[in-house]
Amino acid sequence: MEELSQHIKRRFAVLEQERTPLEPFWKKLAEMCSFSPEIWTEDKRNRRRQNVFDNTARNSLTYFSASFKSILVPTTQRWHKLKSSNPAFENNDNATAYLQYVNDLLFKVRYNNNSQFAVNADLLFNQIGIYGTGYWYVEENINRGIVYKVIPANEIYISRNVKGELETVYRKFKLTAKQAYQIYGDKVSDEVKRCATEKPDQEISFIHAVEPREDRNPKAKDYTGMKYASYHLEVDTNKIVRESGYRVMPYMAPRFLAMEDSPYGDSPGLQAFNDILTANEMAKTILRTGQLQANPPVLVGQNMLDASKLGQAGAIVKGGLDSQGRPAAISMQYGNNLAVTLEMQQSVRMSIERAFLIPLFQALTQEKEMTATEVEKREVEKAMLLAPMCERIAAEWLNGNIARELDILSQYGLLDDVPDELMYEGSIAIEYENPAVHMQDSSRIVGLYKTIEATMTMAQADPSALDILNFPEALRQIANYYDVDVSAIRSRDEVQQLGEQRAQAQQAESLLGASEVLTKSLKNIGYKGGRFGF
Repeated sequence: MEELSQHIKRRFAVLEQERTPLEPFWKKLAEMCSFSPEIWTEDKRNRRRQNVFDNTARNSLTYFSASFKSILVPTTQRWHKLKSSNPAFENNDNATAYLQYVNDLLFKVRYNNNSQFAVNADLLFNQIGIYGTGYWYVEENINRGIVYKVIPANEIYISRNVKGELETVYRKFKLTAKQAYQIYGDKVSDEVKRCATEKPDQEISFIHAVEPREDRNPKAKDYTGMKYASYHLEVDTNKIVRESGYRVMPYMAPRFLAMEDSPYGDSPGLQAFNDILTANEMAKTILRTGQLQANPPVLVGQNMLDASKLGQAGAIVKGGLDSQGRPAAISMQYGNNLAVTLEMQQSVRMSIERAFLIPLFQALTQEKEMTATEVEKREVEKAMLLAPMCERIAAEWLNGNIARELDILSQYGLLDDVPDELMYEGSIAIEYENPAVHMQDSSRIVGLYKTIEATMTMAQADPSALDILNFPEALRQIANYYDVDVSAIRSRDEVQQLGEQRAQAQQAESLLGASEVLTKSLKNIGYKGGRFGF
């Protein structure tokens, strides 16, 4: 165990060193973009001083987080479904029914009152906006379901493999002695046991290390056969207080943008770092300038008797005029152009908002009057700009999250009745149906609208142009894109029956018309009751 403890400490030291260059930026951004105790600091005289004067970054982060959550994991809709990756089973009733059951179960567990998925999703996007990387943990709550947690960024140290996949996670955190004993029991050191009784609030440092198991035995039925090893180390005593494993990585670390030669990500906050600091300094300067212009210092002569009354409403100031009746005190004049300063500040603020993609999210709300085609074009532009970030977050967070959920549910025996088709000849794939995917489909719908428009125009000269389009199928695609309720759309069988009925009615009408024509013709040629009259 001593060798294992030393391995964990050595590995942690390497991961800690790799993260160190980014920490000053993260610390400052946390101060400027979210709540931090360092927003207010005390000087040597124990006077509190304000450090943050501009809220542009914080407001932008709130908008950024809410927007990304609404387009990736909206609480109001099912944002993914499961399907067979084998096309042969797309219309297989057994496979379809089972996958629907699993999909429903995932959303039921995920949005359970105790799971905290929706709440922690907000925190995750806050982390991504500030640090460029969010830290998500999916924990099995024994016999109660699944719990989702966002881990504080200052606790996590990570590494990725050559494919960019999360491979190793070290989390350094603190527990009180009482909490440590409640969680790890008698496995903790004697020192912690003593503190749990005598000093229950004393903090103890631990490291949770999750990494690929090098000595894995695939045939083993316990944790030694699992892909990832899990160790809990009591730092001060080098004591391993828990050893276990995971079949699937329980941590996810999605990035906003990948950075070269770093397991961590780039963020809107890092991209706007200089502008955030500039905006804060400008806000501080504008505040001081406004105060000086509204209440400037007063210049007084040496002979003014009641100088202390200056600034008091209705005060009678002795010595306020000199012997010639001129004011003996005047306000100090400043040549600052506040309007220009405010214009410069607004330019910097807009730069910060662009880094957080605020104009992109507001694109549809800024134009009050747009045609349907213009709206679709705007959706296409938005999808093109958001696609890289959405795809990366989905791959590095949602894919791993769903895999971990399925692994936990399978251990509860809730996924046992797998159809043979999926067990032996197919596998499960994830198909996302969130607004981000919806926006990417908008280019197809724009193309469909343009094709219909062109077809109708050409049909005026050549009606055969209408034959190229399957109008019922085109309308189905448009209705599906706009998420029209299925109850408002007739099924293909119903449409086929209506078509057959319409054809029969037309045929009957044609026969009736032909009969009338024949009767008139016979009368014209003198047909009388089975014989012709000439």
